[in-house]
Formats: sequence, C-alpha cells, structure tokens
Amino acid sequence: MIVILLNMMTMAIEHYDQPQQLEDVLFIINQIFITIFTLECAMKIIALRQYYFRQPWNVFDFVVVISSILGKQERHLGGGLKGSTDPKDL
Repeated sequence: MIVILLNMMTMAIEHYDQPQQLEDVLFIINQIFITIFTLECAMKIIALRQYYFRQPWNVFDFVVVISSILGKQERHLGGGLKGSTDPKDL
C-alpha cells in the first residue's frame, strides 16, 4: 500500500512545462515502480496459479501492469505522446 501511495505522489509531481531533469528523474522512478508492480504480479501468479484470475482486483492489477509495460516499450521505441509524427523521423 505504501508503494502505491509513493507512486501516486510521484505522479502528482508531474506538471506542464517541467524541467527536463525532473522529467528524467520521474521517468526513472516510474521504471522502478513498474518493476516492483510487475514482480508483485508475477509472484502472485506463481503462488495462486489459475486462482489469480478469479479475483477482480487481481485482474485489474494484471491489466494495469501489462498496460504499464506496453507503455514503457512504446516510449522506449520512440512512440507515445512525445514521439515525433514526422515521417522523416521513422
């Protein structure tokens, strides 16, 4: 629960026209949170096996973790909101 609160606090720090250094630090912190939540999800799946998906909160957590991983990959590959839409950059 504390990790979720810390994650919410770091998301609340983000604001319009923020310095690049703050954006870089928040990106790294977000990567750490994604790793923590992914490990938690993986450990619960290993422990609970098929019963993991019978609880709605676990399904919700799974969807959030997968979405976070996909969003991370999209940004890593140059996509996302900050990616260029200029065809020359592709």
